[in-house]
Amino acid sequence: MRNVRCGSCRALLFRARQNAIAGDIEIKCRRCGTLNHLRPYEPFSDRPERPKRTNACGSSFP
Repeated sequence: MRNVRCGSCRALLFRARQNAIAGDIEIKCRRCGTLNHLRPYEPFSDRPERPKRTNACGSSFP
């Protein structure tokens, strides 16, 4: 579990497992009232990887 804290006063906002945050979130600190904006560490790719293209000779150039 990872502790997520306020950027201003360092108060504990919540605890989360790694990769638990799937999108951007905003959470208001109960202690100081700061609005904290959080994003996932590694955003998920929206598109799949492109396959490598090779010519008949094995070159990767077109």
